[in-house]
Amino acid sequence: MKKTNEILKGLVVMIAFLAVMTTYAQVDYLPTDSFKVHTIKGKDYYIHIVEKGGSLYAIHKKYNVPLDIIKKENPSVLDGLSVGEKIFIPIKKRVENEVKTNGNNINHTVKKKQTLYAIAKLYDLKQKAIVAVNPDLIDGLIDGQEIKIPVLNIRKEEAPKYQTHKIKRGETLYSLSKLHKTTVEAIKLVNGGLEQGLKKGALIYIPFTLNENEGMSVVDASVVGLMPQLIDSILLDTIHIIRKNEYKIGLFLPFYLDANDEMVENRNALHKKSIYPKSKFAIEFYNGVKMALDSISTDSCKFKLYVYDTNGNDTLRINNLLLQPELAAIDLIIGPLYFNNFKLVAKFAQKKQIPIVSPVKQSNKLLLGNPFVFKAIPSKSTTLKEMCTLLVDSFKTENLLAVSYSNSKERLLIDSYIKTYSDQILNSEDTIIYSTIKTLEISSDINTIVSNLHPTKNNVIFVPTTDQTFVTNLFSILITALNEQNNKDCRVTLLGLEEWMSFENIDLPYFQKLNIHYCSARFINDEDSLVKSFEKKYVKQKEIYPSKNTFLGFDLGYCFGNNLIHNGSLFSAASLKEFKGLSISLKFFKTGVESGFENMNSFLLRFDDYMLKIAN
Repeated sequence: MKKTNEILKGLVVMIAFLAVMTTYAQVDYLPTDSFKVHTIKGKDYYIHIVEKGGSLYAIHKKYNVPLDIIKKENPSVLDGLSVGEKIFIPIKKRVENEVKTNGNNINHTVKKKQTLYAIAKLYDLKQKAIVAVNPDLIDGLIDGQEIKIPVLNIRKEEAPKYQTHKIKRGETLYSLSKLHKTTVEAIKLVNGGLEQGLKKGALIYIPFTLNENEGMSVVDASVVGLMPQLIDSILLDTIHIIRKNEYKIGLFLPFYLDANDEMVENRNALHKKSIYPKSKFAIEFYNGVKMALDSISTDSCKFKLYVYDTNGNDTLRINNLLLQPELAAIDLIIGPLYFNNFKLVAKFAQKKQIPIVSPVKQSNKLLLGNPFVFKAIPSKSTTLKEMCTLLVDSFKTENLLAVSYSNSKERLLIDSYIKTYSDQILNSEDTIIYSTIKTLEISSDINTIVSNLHPTKNNVIFVPTTDQTFVTNLFSILITALNEQNNKDCRVTLLGLEEWMSFENIDLPYFQKLNIHYCSARFINDEDSLVKSFEKKYVKQKEIYPSKNTFLGFDLGYCFGNNLIHNGSLFSAASLKEFKGLSISLKFFKTGVESGFENMNSFLLRFDDYMLKIAN
């Protein structure tokens, strides 16, 4: 009996083996057109034949099937791929002609010999708009490949308003576009591309065009990029502006007069040490503002400067200062420096319709709901524009990395960085070939960055963090890696933050070796003739050299004071034109219909021969 059972078991194993062999024998004789559907045991598959140099990732991208599903259907791939090996790709069930969308994109299946240009024309898009959501397209299209089409970028001509037209002999798309006052692209769009051309007697759709009166519409300023600023400027320019013989400017700054023996406007270098340290910014800034206003005053128009000592972050003192009667007639307020203090004064300024300027780094929250606020120092996310311009102009085909350090609050900048870069790529008139930005999630092992360096390309690495320990370790590890023999052709360009310049434990040669770039709202070119002239005049008057704060005070005083004299308003189109000062460039953008203005300009700086210079 035992022997009989063993024989039966043997037969079962043999039958099972033969069944398996029979199944695979049938598969061996199947045609191997990779996009031909094969039904095996009631399930539909594509069959992919592995070619030399093929990879599992390439198969996953070609068929748009997740890697884990391919591995589940083909366990042998876990041991690697072999040339000639058959990979079974399960076909997802889908309704014929179904258009899949996630609200941002629809899916398009690439037809035989269809080009990116043809697809872009079909949907009336720029090729770069399609590449932006399908980065792998830089390697070319594959018949049957499924790609994303960004529906939000499809132009307005796709609106389903059209009439029918019966094709006559000799008519062309060009003649039809002229006849119906539309475009060839618009006709193709509402007719599925018209790949077969025009046929006599066929009915096609022609999109309606608006007549001259219908074409006029009111723009919703809340949803159009730069339009809020434009519309507000146009409206404000129609207001009757009364020019004055005297403009009053109020400075709300922490002078700490109680801690200083006196207001040391004219102290020389020998007395400098006796100034209360916390009042240093206020005094230096004040001297710059006063020098600017004195330089632009005329016999017919002068300035009166009011000084309000905020004594630091003292909200009670601010509330008392706002009770001063002369404030109601002030034409411009600069300061305070602290966020809570500024909010109190900005609320007062809004009520009295007085423009108010923040001269230091502040959260953009202070702009919300107050159209009278001007923020002179742009936010970190705003300065990313300069970095991304550098990427598009100089590094778009290099190895682009972004380091997301888990303990850094600034890592949130990476999303804005990638979006700004993608937007600039789309708006670029240059080639569509570009690198995508790879994000590296780092918790502690910085060597992950080293392992992602390209041996021959420039490795452009964005590192948004102010963590000094992390940055110091990063510098050390990268320098060590670059000094290794096998990395002799490896190059690194680090895109960092301005705060790195205050890290005293990092030697200057490190900044040079790693080609550090960072953005700053302020930069003084000591070789500039205007800067030298200003320094000479200031030294003659004060017997000390002007500080960065003095330059800032001069630039803001000159810009806003000059606009009051010549334009009578700070909100006119003329006043909002770009201003280039000695240390800061100002180009204000209205951040919302009911919100204030943020300066959009900054300097992209780099080290050249151990000196900071403008990179762009």
